[in-house]
Amino acid sequence: MNIILIGMKHSGKSSVGKALSIMLDREFFDIDDIIKTLFYKNYPKKKIFIQISEIYKFLKEEKFRVFEKEAFFSMKNVKNSVISTAGGSVLNGNNFEALKSSKIIIYLKSSIETLKKRIFKNRKKSIFQDESFLEKTFEMRKVLYENLADITTQVDNKDIQEIAIEIKNKIDQRETKKLYV
Repeated sequence: MNIILIGMKHSGKSSVGKALSIMLDREFFDIDDIIKTLFYKNYPKKKIFIQISEIYKFLKEEKFRVFEKEAFFSMKNVKNSVISTAGGSVLNGNNFEALKSSKIIIYLKSSIETLKKRIFKNRKKSIFQDESFLEKTFEMRKVLYENLADITTQVDNKDIQEIAIEIKNKIDQRETKKLYV
C-alpha cells in the first residue's frame, strides 16, 4: 500500500514524507523532484532553476500540470512507498488514479495562518507572492483535500516527527479496524 501525502505548499509533505518513510522502512518519492527531473530532460539549459516554484513560473500553470500528470504516471508501478505530492496535484483527480496499487491518502491540514508564516518567510520558494492569492487558493483546495483524504492530520504547532508518528498511529488503527470488520 502506498501512503500519499497531500496538502498545501509548505504544509510539510516532503519533510513528513521523508520521516515517515524512514519510520516505516519504505522508499520515499517526491512528485516535485520527479517534475524537476522531467523538466530538466525537456529543458536541459534551464538547470539554473532550483526551486519548483521557478519551474512553475517558467512553464505557467497549464504546462506545469502536464509535467505533474507525467510524474504521477511514472509512479504507476510503485508499491509500498511514501509519496509526497505537489500542492496542486488535487486539481486533477486522474493523478491519483495513475497510482493504481492500493493507497491511503493523508491530508496534512494546516491553518492559513501557519501557511502564511511559512510561505512569507521566504517568498522566493513559493508561487504565492501575495496573501489574497494564497487565501483564494487555500479556500478552493481545502475542500478537494478533505474529499480526497482517507485520513486528515492537523499539522499546526507540531514538529515533523510528531506528525509522522501521528500518521503511523492513524494508519495502524485503520488497518486494525479492517481486520475486525
